[in-house]
Amino acid sequence: MIEMALAVIGIALALALAGVSLIAYKKSHLHAALYLIIAFFLLAIKKTLETLHLAAWVGRDMSVIVGILEVAVLFLFVLALWRR
Repeated sequence: MIEMALAVIGIALALALAGVSLIAYKKSHLHAALYLIIAFFLLAIKKTLETLHLAAWVGRDMSVIVGILEVAVLFLFVLALWRR
C-alpha cells in the first residue's frame, strides 16, 4: 500500500516537473528545457509501468522496457545539461 502511494507521488512529481519545464521552455525557448520535458514525461511513463507491474495488472515482465526508458531519461538529462 505504501509502495503504491509512493509510486503515485513519484508520477505526480514527474508530471509536475514536466509542467514546470514546459513553462520554462515557453519563456526561454531553450532546447535544454525541451529535453527536460521529454525526460520527465518518460520518467512518468516508466514509473507508471513499474506501478502497473507492482499492482500485478500486467502479467508480462517489463524489465527490458523499463530499463530502456531509464537509459533514455538519463540520456536526455545529460543532453539537457550538456547543451546548456
